[in-house]
Amino acid sequence: MKFLIAGTGSIGQRHIRNLCQLRPDVEFVFLRKNGFADELSIKLNACVVPTFNRALDHAPDALVIATPSALHSELLLPAIKSGLPMYVEKPVVTCREKIEAVELAVTASSHVATNLVGCNLRFLPSLQRMYAELRDGSIGRIVRGSFEAGQWLPDWRPGKDHRLTYSADPGKGGGVIMDLIHELDSARWLCGEIGDVKAFSAQVSTLEITTECVVGAVMRSDSGTLINLGLDYVARQPLRRYQLVGEEGTLIWDLSDKTLIRHTPNYKEILESGENSFDISQTYVTAMAEFLASIESGRPTSQPLQEGLRSCELAIRIKEQICQAS
Repeated sequence: MKFLIAGTGSIGQRHIRNLCQLRPDVEFVFLRKNGFADELSIKLNACVVPTFNRALDHAPDALVIATPSALHSELLLPAIKSGLPMYVEKPVVTCREKIEAVELAVTASSHVATNLVGCNLRFLPSLQRMYAELRDGSIGRIVRGSFEAGQWLPDWRPGKDHRLTYSADPGKGGGVIMDLIHELDSARWLCGEIGDVKAFSAQVSTLEITTECVVGAVMRSDSGTLINLGLDYVARQPLRRYQLVGEEGTLIWDLSDKTLIRHTPNYKEILESGENSFDISQTYVTAMAEFLASIESGRPTSQPLQEGLRSCELAIRIKEQICQAS
């Protein structure tokens, strides 16, 4: 099997390692605008090409898009047209015009090949258990939810100046809303599609960046669940915590504590705990394994392009609300 890789930074290299684990005989083509070879391409015996059309000459079986978020559409549109299966890192796109362009390309295509969006937290066993508990009605009708995530931005990429990363660059799709789109995707996944949105943002001068650093939003799902969203580049102790309050109980998922707990009037039950249920690194492997299996079987993935676009649309609505409030 031959994979075209666009973007060989940290996330691209993670996908390469996982592909080598899942398919030891995998071959690679790297797409780089300047077409340069480096230690990684030489080690993997990868062909390096400067354009997408040149890449197609090598007849790849699938594409991984791991370039900066704002550049995704440059490959999405020709990939859809060519019928090449693709794994697209989150967020799929970063502006409304590109959502519309991708949707138009999908509509115009007679056949859209297998695709998967990399909101990999959906593959986490503890969150899948939370999803199952909600669908089984174990805490009754959900009336309120909260989704919180944050981490001090300089700690995200050790050894790199955070002010020079895409997170600090609005032109590359940076900012805490797109960086932590997992929380928006999880809110949609767990609570259903979201209608009303009110949002605000704040800057933190010590970070010395122009993208939004702190975001708070109040949202309402189509089913009536009220949702509080809190995202930041500031928390000195990494935070990722979801709480869903139902008429018959409460579910609390906490990545730092590695627990999923159900509270009801009479008892507290630990539903999931420990490394295996909270191993984020394994979710990348699981996601890629599903993508490979879907290519081979022809069955759709659990996170097709349309799902990723809906989460992007929600993120953009939050950004638009912030602009209106400022």
